[in-house]
Parts: sequence; C-alpha cells; structure tokens
Amino acid sequence: MKNYLRLLVFLLLTSLLHSCIGLNDLKYVQPDENLVLNQHGLIQENYEQYRLKVDDIVSVTIETSDPDAVKIFGSIASLNNQASSSGSSSTQSNTNYMSQRVDLDGNINVYGLGILAVQGLTIEQVRNKVQQKVDNIYVPGRAIARVRFDAINYTILGEVTSPGPKQIDRYRVNLLEAIAYSGDLTKLANRTEIQIIRQYPEGKKRVTLDITKENVMNSPYFYIQPNDIIIVNPRPEKVTGVGGGMTLGDVTQVLGITLQVITTYLFFKTLNN
Repeated sequence: MKNYLRLLVFLLLTSLLHSCIGLNDLKYVQPDENLVLNQHGLIQENYEQYRLKVDDIVSVTIETSDPDAVKIFGSIASLNNQASSSGSSSTQSNTNYMSQRVDLDGNINVYGLGILAVQGLTIEQVRNKVQQKVDNIYVPGRAIARVRFDAINYTILGEVTSPGPKQIDRYRVNLLEAIAYSGDLTKLANRTEIQIIRQYPEGKKRVTLDITKENVMNSPYFYIQPNDIIIVNPRPEKVTGVGGGMTLGDVTQVLGITLQVITTYLFFKTLNN
C-alpha cells in the first residue's frame, strides 16, 4: 500500500511540475543579447509612421493672430490675441477643432480649404498639405496648420483581465502600455507570442512579438497604431496541463496539502492496525 501511495505522489508531482509555469514565462522585457542600442547607449526605436486609412478621424485646426483668418477658415480657426498693459503681456486663445473622417475615396473635406486626398499619408504629410493650402489662400507665415489624432483606438482580445475595444487619449502608445490599460495579462497568457493585426492602406498584416525579451522595444510594432487588433493567446497548459498552468508556488502548495492528507491517512490506518 505504501509503495502504491509513493508511486501516486511521484506521478502527481511529475504531472504538476510538467504543467507549471516558470518565473521567466511571466516576466516582461528580460535582458536579451539581441537588444540594439544607438550611439548614445539608448534603446534603438523603430517607430513606424502611421498612414491614414478610410474611416480614420483626424482633427484639423488653423492657428493665427489675425481675426480676418478666423472669418476665412470658420470654426477650424484658433484666434490668439496678444494684449499689453503696464508693460505686461498676456495670451488669450479660443481653439475649435474640426474632426474629419476619411471618406471612402480617401479624402477629407476641410471647411475653407476644400477636398484633400489624404489616404496613405502620414499625419505630418497631411499637415504639410493643409499648410500649403492655407498659404495659397492666406499670407504665408500668418497662419499655422495643425493636424492630429484625438486618441488611439485599438482592440485587445484573449488572456487579458479586461478584453475589448480600448481608447487612449494620447498620440503614441506602446504595447506594454496598451496591455496595462487592459488590466494586464492573465497568468495563462502566452507572452512569447503576442499577435498584432495591423491595417495598412494596401491590406492587413499580422506579426508576432515576444514581450518577455527586451529587444521587443526595437520592433516597429512595439508602438501600436489606431485600429490595431492585439491577440493574446493562452499557453498550452490552459487546455492540456494537468496542473492548469500552475506556477511553482502553486505546485508547492498543492504538494504540501497532498502530503498532509496522505500522512493523516497513514496515521489513522496505523492506529486501526
């Protein structure tokens, strides 16, 4: 009987250790020899400029100190007045943004400027195009065009605490921040195979990132873009592991309880004999 119990404990321990998750499987951005640094010893970033697509929404505004420009450009103009009194100066501003959706033809229709083709362009290229239009209508240098995103929208699915569509009111957001905004990954998330589906004007592309290695920060996909889909698949232990994806601490706790139960059983069995 004792030999049978020893065999049972051995098999249980082997199964649990086989299915447990190691500490390195849970840690983010661990040191990696493939990390690329720049000439200043800082992490080399490969930020991929976003190119506008159909249904993207951008904000367009014109900043000027001339009231006549406000009349020309309507609600997209921001009037900045300089006032002086007793040797002091103050700045007053009244800014109104016009949100523009890229239509099915890849254009935006900006009040006072007309239709502009923007699909496939970066935000800076769109700004330059708007500025050129402003300079053609108005005196160059008297009005400044600004184009920006109001927020970054993305969707995250799978082994995260809070899956679903998300919105962050910032222009640049990296993958780790996007995960943090989603309540972090679960214990059973496969951190070595985070998938990102990104929409380009030409079509979709899917890439896989390993966020347990610090060289993920060199990837052009480390910074997410509007409408990215982030998929966090589960580890195999969630389905196949006997231990259900336990950590080593979980295994130790289960083993301790199991041994305690067996010891208690043998104690009372000895008393009965």
